[in-house]
Amino acid sequence: MSNPDIQANPRLFQYANLINEQNQRLNNQVEKVLQLARIERSNYELKLEEVDLCTLVREVALGIAVHVEEAGGKLQLECPPANAMVRADKLHLTNIIHNLLDNAVKYCRQTPDIAMHISLSAQTAQLVVSDKGIGIPKEYQSSIFDKFYRVPTGNVHNVKGFGLGLYYVKNVCDAHNWKIKLTSEPGKGTTVAIHMPLLNPITKPGKSDDNTIPSPAVKLH
Repeated sequence: MSNPDIQANPRLFQYANLINEQNQRLNNQVEKVLQLARIERSNYELKLEEVDLCTLVREVALGIAVHVEEAGGKLQLECPPANAMVRADKLHLTNIIHNLLDNAVKYCRQTPDIAMHISLSAQTAQLVVSDKGIGIPKEYQSSIFDKFYRVPTGNVHNVKGFGLGLYYVKNVCDAHNWKIKLTSEPGKGTTVAIHMPLLNPITKPGKSDDNTIPSPAVKLH
């Protein structure tokens, strides 16, 4: 399907890209399970490097925007003009961002309405992913990061999964010594915020750039 002759057909080209993307997601899922096994055996090493948080977030957002578009939704991204450099394992940080956005798409009410922003303080970058989805009842929120835990939804919103996504997110944050907080209200949505130290502390955080992503073809500034 990636043959140049087939790529001339826009629909087939899109399908080929989706298949490739899903294949990569399966590979990432296998890697995630293996890493979780290493975490539980206390045999877990991060491959730390300097990561431009804004650049990485944009890349992941563009990758998932096709699903948001297909569902008739919108994804809005706000990034600060200053570089938000953090020390992280890039693979796992990518997986974290993808997991949070994927949840926001899956657990929407009718169409995804997602806002993601990065804000900077003097010492810290805060990554926030918010949606206006079905939300999580208060009595279930204390268990949301537990392994294999899935919020009971009855027949209201039957989304398949293994209950590993947020467990993985929490464990990777813990491994980096990042703080993570989830707030949610049924019928109004969920917000997840991750705080991570900046490599280069700043004195005057700038105003964020506002980017709406209506389509995977849109290039962010």
